[in-house]
Amino acid sequence: MSAGRRAPLAGLVAALAVLVTGCGAGAVEAERDTVVIVTGAQAQSFAQDSNGTGYESAEYLANTNATLLRNPYVDGSGGQARHQDLYRFEPLLAERYEVSPDRLTYTFHLDPDARSTAGNPVTAEDVRWSYERKFATATSIVPFVNAPVIVDPERQIRVLDPMTVSFTVDEPGYGFTLLSLLSNTTAAIYDTTVLKAHVTPDDPYAVEWSASNGNWGYGAYGLESFTPGQQTTYVRNEDYAGGAPPVRRIIQRVVADAGIRANLLAQGDTHVAAQLRPADQAGIAETGAQVFSAPTNAMVYMPLTTTMAPFDDVAVRRALARAVPYEQIVSDVYKGRAEQLAGMLSPGAPGYDGDGLVPFRYDPAESRRILAEAGHTEPVAFTLTVNASVPDLQEAAVQIQTAARDAGFAITIEPVPSAAFNEGLAAKTFQASMGRDYAVVQSPPYELALFYTADSPINWPDWEDSRFDTALAAGNAAGDPLSVTAGRSWNAAQRRIQSDVPTIWMAYVQPLNAFRGDVCGYVFRTDNTIDYSQLTLEGS
Repeated sequence: MSAGRRAPLAGLVAALAVLVTGCGAGAVEAERDTVVIVTGAQAQSFAQDSNGTGYESAEYLANTNATLLRNPYVDGSGGQARHQDLYRFEPLLAERYEVSPDRLTYTFHLDPDARSTAGNPVTAEDVRWSYERKFATATSIVPFVNAPVIVDPERQIRVLDPMTVSFTVDEPGYGFTLLSLLSNTTAAIYDTTVLKAHVTPDDPYAVEWSASNGNWGYGAYGLESFTPGQQTTYVRNEDYAGGAPPVRRIIQRVVADAGIRANLLAQGDTHVAAQLRPADQAGIAETGAQVFSAPTNAMVYMPLTTTMAPFDDVAVRRALARAVPYEQIVSDVYKGRAEQLAGMLSPGAPGYDGDGLVPFRYDPAESRRILAEAGHTEPVAFTLTVNASVPDLQEAAVQIQTAARDAGFAITIEPVPSAAFNEGLAAKTFQASMGRDYAVVQSPPYELALFYTADSPINWPDWEDSRFDTALAAGNAAGDPLSVTAGRSWNAAQRRIQSDVPTIWMAYVQPLNAFRGDVCGYVFRTDNTIDYSQLTLEGS
């Protein structure tokens, strides 16, 4: 992804944002104690390999865990926020790494000063055992998203000494994806000293225990307290490998209504408001709040369960793709802070091939024609399930419901609580749903495999297609995933997605959070979470 991606939005967002001049480097003279964040829900699980899905879980995992490497933060351009450089890597839990001449073995030397939130030093055994757990847990997404780069940790990961560990890949072209994977939360290293103390015969990797108990990670923050339905409190890790964060405590409070969250920020009663409506962002920017643009990878989409009526009929899926009012959603729901997309891969990535990929357009007559040719003479009825804590998706669903009537569909919208939504999504019990998601690792084979590998927990549409699989395999065989040759295969895979429509990809959307004027340090990440370790407060 290039730093200049989504640049056409920069002017609009610059007009919205009221940037505080004191938030430059060195502006904060003294440490401030606490940042309060209001959000719509809480993490459903403290363990990624046990239902750790959804925005709140992602933010918890990103701030309480750490990885061997990370993508460095760089300044934005054209009015954009600081963000990750996705094509460079710097040490975190590893203080350095080396690559063998044949580009197959990557050796990591661990930071002897890094400590977990429980106070334990990181070890090579932590790395090895963490991957053993990730691959041995049935509910883990790691085996799916790591293939074909890491498929057998017992063979590919070696403990060389207590502070040195190596990863070996089967092809030299896998290097970029390996480093990208090791820089993101699916590669979080666990404190085995803590977890092994809670192993039982029924829970051999303490997965169930860790789903409801925190403080077994090496992240910037630990879990201080958790009150279900009300509040999560984090306290900084003084021995975090990236340095002790400036803010000592983060308090994340649950405020279910997005409008109330926005009002709290406008009144100065919270530092950060997350999961806002774009209309609320525009309003509170006038009060001095900060609203940022970024080279976003967050996508609004509608997965259609292809193994369930009516979406087991490809004609119905193709018709629905013409029944969505894309431009209206961008303008009315996102207030221009979104951009239609033609596929799920970043067009700014090296080697990208967009040949034949065009965004779907709202065309109700074409939708009705497709349905009629397939024998559907009555409106096709289905239920569209949405997460009740994500207001922009509820608004988009209403727009779709209205526009789709003229296109031959009768849609019932079903808002459900965040926990029930995540459970139903994982169980694939919804006919269709609305999502705002992203691929944390911006490597094409990772993204495509994440969403569409057969049996992947993230394959929400439950879709399998041999031609897609062939294209994915060809891209992996091409070597460098960012090469022009590989790009042709990724293009073939995307064209299969666009033809068979297991998912209706709608738009890239800008960050849906806002910050009080005295909060500095926001950076955009591909996991779309707020990095608490970068936040500072002015004027103390």
